[in-house]
Amino acid sequence: MKNILLSAFLIMGLNANFALAEEAIAPEFMNLFQFSTNEEPSVVAAIGAFAGSECRKSLPVAIRVMNEVWNGNDEATHTVIFNFADAKSITTTFGMMSQCRAAADLFAAMSANTNPLAQQLASTVVAGGDTTKDTVYRVWQMKVSDEAAYVSAYQKLMATQAKAGLLTGAYGVMRIQGGADENVTHFAYVGAADLESLLANSSPSKAMLSFQKKVSGIRTIYRSNINTVLADL
Repeated sequence: MKNILLSAFLIMGLNANFALAEEAIAPEFMNLFQFSTNEEPSVVAAIGAFAGSECRKSLPVAIRVMNEVWNGNDEATHTVIFNFADAKSITTTFGMMSQCRAAADLFAAMSANTNPLAQQLASTVVAGGDTTKDTVYRVWQMKVSDEAAYVSAYQKLMATQAKAGLLTGAYGVMRIQGGADENVTHFAYVGAADLESLLANSSPSKAMLSFQKKVSGIRTIYRSNINTVLADL
């Protein structure tokens, strides 16, 4: 199971046309493509060319390129996330891309400059905040045996953390629909405006310690990562 994560450090000229809103208008589905590369400039150039194409402008999808910064022994260096409002947008997007020269050029460049590692399809279980205000995220990849109980405890934790001023960025829980393995069924994320803000509350609060105890029997954390967004398009 490879790294998963969302949000910001935008490259100039690549403009986001989609974002989670303050009232948690989250994408229903995320398609995550993970790869390793030693040719980041070539990958960024190819993505930039695609971003400016007429083909990309007509697609019902928001595309985000993540830089996998602190990811332990995971081989992935980057993740490309396709955010979809609904299932129809998935089929429409990939159907249109299959007939688009700009997309074919992007795929060719990616094939030449990257080593594909994993693909996942995930759906939003719960979300809040505005990812456009975040530049860095912490992600917990985990196995959850009782989703309802976990989400109930998680929502209470987020409310308490926000009230205490310990939650300043976007947050959410995603369920892996396709590409899950024996270790990871869900991932949770919390964002911040910058790395300093993300690390300011590195010591767990009383609410966090209580949450961890409450979900210890239904959740196993596989990996915790910190990632940033390389580009939005």
